[in-house]
Amino acid sequence: MVSRRYLRSGKTLVLAAVALAVLWSNPQVLPVNKPSWMPRFGEPGPPTDRQQPQEPLPRNLTLHLLPHSHSDIGWNLSFEGYYHASVQQVLRRASAELWSDRARRFTWGDLAFLDMWMDDEGDTANGVLAGADAALTWRQVLKELMLRGQWEVVGGTYVSPDEGLTTWWAHNTIVDAGHRTLATQLNATTRVGWQIDNFGHHNTVPHVLSNTGYSWLVLGRMAYRDLYDFASKSTLQFEWRSSEHEGTNGLRTHFLAEHYGLPSTAFDFDHTNVCDEDVLLGELQQLARRHVRQYPAHGHVLIMMGDDFRFVRAARAFGCLDRLISASRKHESWRDMKLQYSTMTEYLDSVQPHLDAHAMRVHGGDFYPYQDKPVEQYWSGILGSRPYLKWLVRDTEQIVQHVEALVAMQRMRGTRAAWSTLELHLEFCRKQVAIGYHHDAITGTCTDDAFADYVERLRTAARVALRIGHVALQPVDNAEQQISAAYNADQHIGSAYNTATRDVDNAARDWLEIAPAQCTDSACVGAAVVVTNTLLAAQDVVVRLRVHSGSAVLVDETGVAVQPVHVQAVDSAYSVEFVVSVPALGARGVVVGNRTLYADAPMLRDQIITAAQTEQTSLRADLHQGGVHVRLRSERNGVVRIESGGRVVRHQMRSYFTNPYVQSSGAYIMHSFNLMYSIVFWIFGGMLASGLALAWLVHVGTRHILWLRHVRVPCSPIGANGTSTVGSVVAAAIGSVCGAISVFYAAQKVSVDRLDDWTRGHGVFLLAAPVFCAAYVVGGALRWRKRRACVCVASTALGVFLALALGRAWQSRAMTFRSLQFTVEHSDVCSTARAQVTEGTSVEFRLCADTPYLLQASTLVHAPNNREIIARLQHGRRRTLELFDGASMRQRRASMWTPVPGTFYPAPLLARLGELSVHVRQPVGVSSLSAGMLDVLVHRSMTANDFRGLKRPLIDKHPARATLFVDLRPDADPVAVNNRVNTPPLAFVLPPHANISPHSALHSAVPHLSLVGIRAESDSVDMRLLAHRSTDISMHELLRNTAGAVRVHGDWSLCNVSAVQRTETQASHVHLRGGEQALFRLQVDYDRSFSLSEKQHKN
Repeated sequence: MVSRRYLRSGKTLVLAAVALAVLWSNPQVLPVNKPSWMPRFGEPGPPTDRQQPQEPLPRNLTLHLLPHSHSDIGWNLSFEGYYHASVQQVLRRASAELWSDRARRFTWGDLAFLDMWMDDEGDTANGVLAGADAALTWRQVLKELMLRGQWEVVGGTYVSPDEGLTTWWAHNTIVDAGHRTLATQLNATTRVGWQIDNFGHHNTVPHVLSNTGYSWLVLGRMAYRDLYDFASKSTLQFEWRSSEHEGTNGLRTHFLAEHYGLPSTAFDFDHTNVCDEDVLLGELQQLARRHVRQYPAHGHVLIMMGDDFRFVRAARAFGCLDRLISASRKHESWRDMKLQYSTMTEYLDSVQPHLDAHAMRVHGGDFYPYQDKPVEQYWSGILGSRPYLKWLVRDTEQIVQHVEALVAMQRMRGTRAAWSTLELHLEFCRKQVAIGYHHDAITGTCTDDAFADYVERLRTAARVALRIGHVALQPVDNAEQQISAAYNADQHIGSAYNTATRDVDNAARDWLEIAPAQCTDSACVGAAVVVTNTLLAAQDVVVRLRVHSGSAVLVDETGVAVQPVHVQAVDSAYSVEFVVSVPALGARGVVVGNRTLYADAPMLRDQIITAAQTEQTSLRADLHQGGVHVRLRSERNGVVRIESGGRVVRHQMRSYFTNPYVQSSGAYIMHSFNLMYSIVFWIFGGMLASGLALAWLVHVGTRHILWLRHVRVPCSPIGANGTSTVGSVVAAAIGSVCGAISVFYAAQKVSVDRLDDWTRGHGVFLLAAPVFCAAYVVGGALRWRKRRACVCVASTALGVFLALALGRAWQSRAMTFRSLQFTVEHSDVCSTARAQVTEGTSVEFRLCADTPYLLQASTLVHAPNNREIIARLQHGRRRTLELFDGASMRQRRASMWTPVPGTFYPAPLLARLGELSVHVRQPVGVSSLSAGMLDVLVHRSMTANDFRGLKRPLIDKHPARATLFVDLRPDADPVAVNNRVNTPPLAFVLPPHANISPHSALHSAVPHLSLVGIRAESDSVDMRLLAHRSTDISMHELLRNTAGAVRVHGDWSLCNVSAVQRTETQASHVHLRGGEQALFRLQVDYDRSFSLSEKQHKN
């Protein structure tokens, strides 16, 4: 029935398909190793790591063993959990082993653990060293080891932060907190940066570090394509220069050719006591052979001898390493090589002469997105994992940053306060914010226990910072007791709050509360509500207040009644909202007092304003506030059309769904689902090919197969001639359309449960049978022979490929296929439209009086399992995406062939696409898959594990609210608006006698003064101006015109004019006395009354 020729042809086709699969596959998919002659398509590993003849090692080669232990702040265990489980033992035992042998070395890069150890045992006698040395404290031991050069602390940052999600202020706070910790605990410093476990590297880092005294930076994670490029050109040591910060010095950078871990498990002495010298020396030679040609030809190879939480068995590890070094001196194969212990600085000093004599590669970009393996292994999932923690980090950062400024402002005014006490507790708050920015914290790549620990630390820091603000505004004698009480207080401090807070589970209040002890109907002692503003422009802010007395009145500092915009009776209290205008870098107060003292002011119970007027609408909503009109129109598939001032923006909630049976997306990895859709295509394409093959065998249809005898397929003249070009075109067209339709059908129409079944082989008949029958009918009708059938199948595959590559927006699915129903609330404070998208997801569009030009598009999400939730905004036709981190705008644009996960980038503060500016108060991931389209990743929850170290799947059931501030003005300055969004005022409740007269710290300062920047603490502090132009000005003139307040490359620390040596020097440096700190960093637009030379300066 079937000819032998057909069997031979089929066999050839099968063999060709297998060969192509081997050729195009990679070791992560193919279960066998590919021969060295096959293309590897950029898989990890330089060419020297392939199956090539072993070349002899260069002569006079030095191998530097770098013993180290990498200790994450919180990952599978919490911060303190890791400290007690392993880190404490590592620090003790490594110190003891180094003390016993001066040749040994050890490198440490996690200052938070070192800080904890010094606080815990730093002043305790070690009790483990021999003889009289046992009486030395651990601090004395560590200081001595550092003086000997045996123990080196690298990094200098308090933690190793995620570089993409961290703001400019946080970057510098983390660096400064680390330097202060080193100086305070060990009287030491460092010049070597250490970022070996960060998930991608941002070019803000060389800008920050090069301006703070660093000379080298060590990095550890580079996308495999970049790693191949740098390694193949022997340029894994290069100069990294920030392209967004002109004038910044480059930073020499050493990139680890492989993971920072041990050369092999044979060196894992914490888990093995075998020390085979010949085997280990052979492995070191192999490692040297791989690495030596990936770096400049200086004859030095760095061998990382450590891993996560290693050297618990320090004696065993150093004992074996000592034996290896001794054996290498006697081994014949090591005659021209040297094996030795080194610290990172000793290795870098060894290569420095060669690098000074030869030009280094200069790199101006960054290393995003991070992809550790080929195909779809992008670490983009970290941008949406645990969004609640991302929000909490930023909320706490805003509070701490504001309180630092508040403390400085109050000291400038000469108020009495225990400044050393405030600074001590502020340092605690900064450290907790730094811990929140750790690369396993803000990324969400931690277990539930570690997550809970991070949350508690951040909430405590927020409470303490708010209490510090209280003391700064109203100094008291028992400041220490009041602040200390905040460490152990309940979750809420009702006497202070961040006016931007919108928490979803009341973990932080979004209102003030006048306690019943201060004001009730029977007796109202009163209170002062003080609102502070650290922005360099006046702000109008809505203050929400709860008072337990209807007879209370609201008056300003002059006794004039304050008109609330909303008063409502809630339980036994009154909920009040009023608007306060706060001057730039100043404060404003409102008194909540007794009617007997302010007889002309109306009582709250007489001003009850009806709650926001609620109206139920169907598909439309109109929002009005401050002269701004926004019209919302609901369209199909949950699309909301937003119209304002002639501009149209579309908003839609969508989701990506992952299939844990195909590709395991977890806390780290986000997949583009091409493989899942490809599986559907292989079923589709297989049935298509089978149907066409059967039609060819039967040819006209019914004479050769008995069970098809009664099935008559009409014949068509198209393509009947085997050489007809028209027939080939028809076959190609039909195949291409079928391929594109199969992708669209799988991505948009088939239910998620059905896709899961198909990829596991369940219910495939529902897909296979219709495709097989349709292919048989079409092939028979058009009388296709082999050539036509092959053209059709090949065109189908091409259609699938193009649809997946060019139709990337299809890969996400609308969360609802219906139109949204709005519920609208109108008040004098905000106009709000709400809609329920799904059972666990709702959206809210809000227009408020304090920022009427910003439409707040807020999403409350309870993410279902194996879903990645995105908010899609569409406007205009621009493709270039710009992102802002607090220091610079950076353009991002992914290739049209890049899979969806590779198009997501971190957006700490702002994303701009053409005229569409979207501001955020929490870091998010953003992508632009097509012109005018902006996708924002807001939440995700996964039941699978992507096996990147986290022991458990990321199942996040914590609800999260993500708010996007959409600027309705096309010509607005996005940076200025973002400063307004991310510098919200704080509100405090103080005693009624508090001094709340309106004031501004700028009242006698230089005109047009701007205060920005980072904290620094040294005898000579760099004062590089960030303005668009800088001015040469003598220090004497500068100090005289800033009323004794100068902020120099620092956050809000304290320095008096009397502490500054008034030397005639340019504004590029400020000389401080030892121990003094800078107050302000200047960004000045001097008026023309200054007869000073000006020069252009871009940043």
